Amino acid sequence: MADAMPDTVSIGEAADLVGVHRNTVRNRIKAGRYRAHKMVTAQGETYAIERASLDITPTNAAHTPSQPGVRHNPPNPSQAGALVDEGQQAQQLAIVQQLLAPFIAELGATKVELGRTVERLIAVERERDDALAEVEVLREIQQSSDETATMPYSASPEAPGREEAPAMAPDTLHPPSWLSVAWSKLTGRG
Repeated sequence: MADAMPDTVSIGEAADLVGVHRNTVRNRIKAGRYRAHKMVTAQGETYAIERASLDITPTNAAHTPSQPGVRHNPPNPSQAGALVDEGQQAQQLAIVQQLLAPFIAELGATKVELGRTVERLIAVERERDDALAEVEVLREIQQSSDETATMPYSASPEAPGREEAPAMAPDTLHPPSWLSVAWSKLTGRG
């Protein structure tokens, strides 16, 4: 760009001449401290800075483009596309594994506990299904006992042809309630 207009410099050249970072040059352009014009190059838009507006003093004139005043950091190996040797990679992997070890152990313990919880849940579901089946049987028993208790004695299937019921005490006319039958079955007393 310096070839097209010899009295102008690029942002990088201005940064080297003045001894500041390129972003500082950009900020000074925006603040109006340096006179510059936007130009379109093959790389995109940039500024052509007038060399006369750069405040080059004897203290910062020693900086030339061959001796940049700003130190640039070497490329960071963790950045994408950077080359990392196998030793560094193995060391980084060991550090990551060391950091993750407690979490992996906790995850394993949690997985075991979850397995135990699932086993308990399955057992409780089986017990619930068994209890529901038993309740259904007890309901059927209650319904059948209610039906036989309301039938006249002569219509009961046990005594066809009998017309009169034998004399029974009033408390023996009705069988025990389904709740007492269920309780006796559950407690093992019946």
